[in-house]
Amino acid sequence: MRTVTTIFDSVKHWWIPMLFGVAMIATSILVLMRPLEAYISLALVFSWFILLSGAFHLVFALQNRRSLEGWFWYLIIALAEIFIGAAMLFNPPLSAGVLLLYMGFWFAFRGAMALGTAWFMRQLKVPGWGWLLALGLATLTLSFLMVLRPAIGVLSIVALTSAAFMLMGIFSVTFALGLKKLNRLLHEPA
Repeated sequence: MRTVTTIFDSVKHWWIPMLFGVAMIATSILVLMRPLEAYISLALVFSWFILLSGAFHLVFALQNRRSLEGWFWYLIIALAEIFIGAAMLFNPPLSAGVLLLYMGFWFAFRGAMALGTAWFMRQLKVPGWGWLLALGLATLTLSFLMVLRPAIGVLSIVALTSAAFMLMGIFSVTFALGLKKLNRLLHEPA
């Protein structure tokens, strides 16, 4: 229990993954409501989400660097996302042309990160880690479909994108609630 206390004692910023998750879920719904316009604007929206994801993860990594084992990986991921998001924003025609590859690889990256997070939560015996694992695997599967089947058409791209945003949003909200619950347990009087 001492390791868990040391790791999570200062993880008070559980709301950061929560905000990111809610934004991902809202984007998923928006993409489904406007499918024809979605692909055209998806390059810009996706660029901003990668950039914002990097910013949120940068704050999360820096705020928890003294208490979260492996915080450096969050920092590396944050810096990579900031760089990729900015590069996409400054070159919209290229971004639209290779949007599917960007999305597929980004969701693969996020899915792999989700698998690592689920495994970490399992090692700490946090209830519900299996859901995190399942959502990470589902996100990884959708990312491979995006990259390996680009000819499925714009509507399929929009549907897959919406589903991947939804899964990563649910993952982030579930992860945030787990952190909140863990913080509450750690700060209760014995």
